[in-house]
Amino acid sequence: MRVKDPSTDLPEKGKRNKRPSIPHDEDSSDDIAVGLTCQHISRAVSVNHVKKAIAENLWSVCSECLRERRFCDGQPVLSSDVWLCLKCGYQGCGKNSEGQHSLKHFRTCRTDSHCITVSLSTWIIWCYECDEKLSTHCNKKVLAQIVDFLQKHFSKTQTNAFARILKLCEEKYEIGEIKKGRQAISVSSVKGITNLGNTCFFNAVIQNLAQTYILTEMMNEIREDGTKLKISLSPDSQMDSLMVELASPGPLTSALFLFLHSMKETEKGPLSPKVLFNQLCQKAPRFKGFQQQDSQELLHYLLDAVRTEETKRIQASILKAFNNPTTKTADEETRKKVKAYGKEGVKMNFIDRIFIGELTSTVMCEECANISTVKDPFIDISLPIREERVSKPVVLGKMNRCRSLQEAELDQYRSTITVQSSQQPRASRKQYSTRDKFTSMELLMGNNKLLCENCTEKKQKYLKESSSAEKKVEGVYTNARKQLLISAVPAVLILHLKRFHQAGLNLRKVNRHVDFPLTLDLAPFCSSACKNVTVGDKVLYSLYGIVEHSGSMRGGHYTAYVKVRVPYKKLPEQTTGRKNVPGLKELASEAGSHWVYVSDTYVQVVPESTALSAQAYLLFYERNL
Repeated sequence: MRVKDPSTDLPEKGKRNKRPSIPHDEDSSDDIAVGLTCQHISRAVSVNHVKKAIAENLWSVCSECLRERRFCDGQPVLSSDVWLCLKCGYQGCGKNSEGQHSLKHFRTCRTDSHCITVSLSTWIIWCYECDEKLSTHCNKKVLAQIVDFLQKHFSKTQTNAFARILKLCEEKYEIGEIKKGRQAISVSSVKGITNLGNTCFFNAVIQNLAQTYILTEMMNEIREDGTKLKISLSPDSQMDSLMVELASPGPLTSALFLFLHSMKETEKGPLSPKVLFNQLCQKAPRFKGFQQQDSQELLHYLLDAVRTEETKRIQASILKAFNNPTTKTADEETRKKVKAYGKEGVKMNFIDRIFIGELTSTVMCEECANISTVKDPFIDISLPIREERVSKPVVLGKMNRCRSLQEAELDQYRSTITVQSSQQPRASRKQYSTRDKFTSMELLMGNNKLLCENCTEKKQKYLKESSSAEKKVEGVYTNARKQLLISAVPAVLILHLKRFHQAGLNLRKVNRHVDFPLTLDLAPFCSSACKNVTVGDKVLYSLYGIVEHSGSMRGGHYTAYVKVRVPYKKLPEQTTGRKNVPGLKELASEAGSHWVYVSDTYVQVVPESTALSAQAYLLFYERNL
């Protein structure tokens, strides 16, 4: 039998229906449906059998391909063209795939009619016996009903599918390691990543995330369905700790973990990021179309989307612990508890615990000396690049609430922080450095004056006392001093060098080299009340990853430099929630570490000096202990 391509819309065959073609009215009943008909529908469609089968099997995955457990470059080889038998619910890859398991299933099952299948990606219905595409109008009551059910089931099962594929991938890896008779290597290899079409911006970021060992460690802890999470409140709340059970991670989180896991396997690369990239594009459609994009924007969208999935996962587990109350059924005490545990629980997602820091903006009015503060979270710190002559940087240290603001001299407002490698000598020439917009004092004057609420209230009170008439008081604008300091340091610090800037109507790039250190001390830029920092101690970070942008605005390319090293044995307790994480390294050990340059699929070990000479765009630092 010659089987036509189900994806091709072919003309109707006259042999199948000799009646004249009559336009079909969607409101007509099943009894008088005309046009395309199929005599096999009554025998080849079973709604009950399909529902039972899909409840027991992995959704949208070829059963035979999964049974064979074929892997390529560390990832399971699974066809995206999967067809479901409407008689028994069997799922097999389509005619255009290598296995053609859907077609083979039809040919081998001759006792019953298994000829009608539906594509789980395009929802096309095909009859192998008729060798023709069918319409749901053939029998609206059966075909339309089952397709509607499958489409609703599809939206609910993406998450569990990723989790189960991931588990099979891990089982295969563990079995392979046992057969090889050796333990997993401590220093991971670096694999190239296939460019899907202008996706170098994505590949460079993923290479750095793959070397973020605390990320893979924490994702290992929360990846499974049924993972326990303990939510503790402050003693002042007088509420006990709540133990909740998490559901499976979201589809993007699962795809990210699966890909990072594949990057650590011993099999050779390069790897294709198609599944992960497609999941991201579903969350952020702006990255579709294979256009040139920005790595920093990609990093923000990726981490934000994963954080949203994890937040919803934690919130759902809290509601489940209280038997999913609604606003109507929940009493006041239950609503109070759900709100309290929810507020604390969402902070426990692994994105916040690894990447999120906090900045405190402090503004002092020069007229009344009133001080106001605002706290904001950050994923990275953006540092603009300015050209200026080399001079000794004037850096404001830890800030006392009043003294630092009141006694600082005017020249400190223009202080700079030069991000410079200690191994490269200073020169008397002009040098490109970063002006720290966060910790340098800033004078607010002219059009940037502060609308001081305290001065406005004083003026209003004075006018009220001196005059009986009610007058509307205009806001009082005053000169003020502003300073941004870090009030909570992250486990992983990401610095963004702003190479792209607006020049009139044009967007330009700063191509000059910027020196950056292997070890960075954040202590001078932290507030005196900085969380998870001891006053007087250094806050050291080590460089382990770089995203480089080379070329111009019109034709640029993103690459990565990553430091392969033995993971830390002890991670910050406030990040992991545990005092010790087994399998990771002590701080002092640098033996066996080396830098690797990665440009899509090209991978090469390079000297440290080569990495330090990169035209850095993003810098990844991990906190030392």
